[in-house]
Amino acid sequence: MIPFGIQLHPQYVTWDDLRETGLLVDRLGYDYLMTWDHFVPLIGDATGPNLEGWQILAAWGAVTKNVKIGMLVTGNTYRHPAVLANMAVTLDHITNGRAILGLGGAWHEAEHKMYGIPFDTVPIRLAKLREASRIIRSLLDNERTTFAGKHYTITDAICEPKPVQGRLPLMIGGGGEQVTLRVTARYADIWHGFGGPEVTGKKIEILRRHCEEVGRAFAEILPTTGGGAIVRDTEERVRARLEEVRAHNRAAAPAAVQPSAAYGTPDVVAERLAAQWHAGVRGFIFGMSPPYDRETIERLIGEVRPRLEQLVA
Repeated sequence: MIPFGIQLHPQYVTWDDLRETGLLVDRLGYDYLMTWDHFVPLIGDATGPNLEGWQILAAWGAVTKNVKIGMLVTGNTYRHPAVLANMAVTLDHITNGRAILGLGGAWHEAEHKMYGIPFDTVPIRLAKLREASRIIRSLLDNERTTFAGKHYTITDAICEPKPVQGRLPLMIGGGGEQVTLRVTARYADIWHGFGGPEVTGKKIEILRRHCEEVGRAFAEILPTTGGGAIVRDTEERVRARLEEVRAHNRAAAPAAVQPSAAYGTPDVVAERLAAQWHAGVRGFIFGMSPPYDRETIERLIGEVRPRLEQLVA
């Protein structure tokens, strides 16, 4: 079946809501349950409450049974890569082999300034992502790792115990064609990008070429995309859901519809996802702000996924 996942935004919400919705996602048979790695809200009023993502992952891991757990995606600048590798292995043991390590270069300048974390230029952040990915992959897979880079140095480092699963998947998020996608080709198992089918299709073809250049089989990487999703039978009910999210998150206006978003009836949503599939996407992870939309969560996997599989068969 086509992999489906839900990313629950941890802003303006309680742990009880995150737990119960995570358990619903698990019961319904989704493949991925994820959150984001930010310290302030991204939707609406940025001065409101936002729970820390890696704590959520561990807690979800302890109460769920089947769904894979991960961050979409971890900001590399927030934690040393060797520390992050140990965090991911611990999550893998908590989940009995269901952890995914999502990683990106980080982009939220205001968070960095707020907490005194250096916010480097884009080339430096991407260089750090390249080094971090190499360090993490080695720590997860090898007995000891020594690496002396421009930004990180580790010496005879261990990461024990090893993951429960044979290869803990590394997900790289981002669409940078020269660095991010090349890093993905070398080290990642999942790629996540945003944009309409023309954009994702172009990125996937570039990723395929990078895989050829580094000598890796493109089939070893799962290309995914996502964005917002609302499944309703009328436009009026879609608008009502958008207004509900706006009011709950204290936004001045409903969030702009992103090219990768899918709103509408099950048939309309399935057709939008099918366009991404034909562009080369092979998995979907849908972002959701509170109050969490149980109807959409249930209908995406119960009605949309079967229609999508018929369209792409």
